[in-house]
Amino acid sequence: MNLILIYSVLLNLITFLNFERLSKIINIYDLPDNKLKLHRKKTPIIGGVILAINFCFLFFYQIFFLGDFLSIQIIQVSFIELLSSLFIIFAFFLLGLYDDKYNLSPNKKFFYSIIVTLIAVFLNENLIIKMLSISFIEKKIFFENFSYLFTIFCILILVNALNFYDGINGQSCVIFFVFFIFLLIKSEMNYFYFVVLISIFFVFVLNISNKVFLGDGGVYFLSLVLSLCLIYEHNIQNNIIYSDEILFLLLLPGIDLLRLTISRLSNSTNPFFGDRNHIHHLLIKKNTILVSNFILFFLSIIPIILFSYLKFSFFLVFFIFLFIYGLLIYSLKSNDKKYSNRKK
Repeated sequence: MNLILIYSVLLNLITFLNFERLSKIINIYDLPDNKLKLHRKKTPIIGGVILAINFCFLFFYQIFFLGDFLSIQIIQVSFIELLSSLFIIFAFFLLGLYDDKYNLSPNKKFFYSIIVTLIAVFLNENLIIKMLSISFIEKKIFFENFSYLFTIFCILILVNALNFYDGINGQSCVIFFVFFIFLLIKSEMNYFYFVVLISIFFVFVLNISNKVFLGDGGVYFLSLVLSLCLIYEHNIQNNIIYSDEILFLLLLPGIDLLRLTISRLSNSTNPFFGDRNHIHHLLIKKNTILVSNFILFFLSIIPIILFSYLKFSFFLVFFIFLFIYGLLIYSLKSNDKKYSNRKK
């Protein structure tokens, strides 16, 4: 384990020191438009590429030297299962990378996402969510004939919620850091999550210093790795018993996505088109990037700490979070209106 961590740090240091060369090779940049994109100079979108390099290293090291995949013994994993997992991860990564380069329409991205997820789920039975356990319901919920549809729905909702959530430097890295620390604790210090966290940290440093953006490629890549890990920890490893934990883990991006969707539909606008009403956009108007990220980090860990470690009931945790989130949004919007009125 120590050896793979050393290799991972060295790989990331090399990538970190040579990100400009890598940027020129990939040649995908984000240009400011003074509307949704307010950064001052063109910035390379290679965060996803750096993460993909790390994953490829980890994958081959696992297969050839450790004999496992996502902490499952390789002899227990079929070739089709392995292929389908790699297919869905890299298909979404390439879709995101293509979108970073050519700016695909939301409808096309959604259509391709459905096709890719459908193929992967039909090839890999271990990806199918067949039942759920909920803390306040005694009996387990079995989906039976709806298992495929429910699995596809869950993966697409997670990917889109996290893609909607991405907006300011460091933000996505912070929340993915929270996700994989949670999985690290749940899986008894699995080295796989250590390596993922190391790669996210190096991307975070480049991102927070405005040198590299994560982009859709990076968010899609991490979202699919996260999706597979959550499903495997639930289906195979049995480290996640209650689905409530996954809900609370993703509550902040999920609630923000729901708020924005309702707001856009009420204003007769396409819910898939971006605006500057996300929680991070409201925060950054009054705070620095570091302060904004700290507030988002605090918000994202509240539900899972209250539920998983302090053992609060489901409904109490849900209402506490909604109260804090609602109060923060109200405060930020009120301050924004006061600031706008002063300018007038």
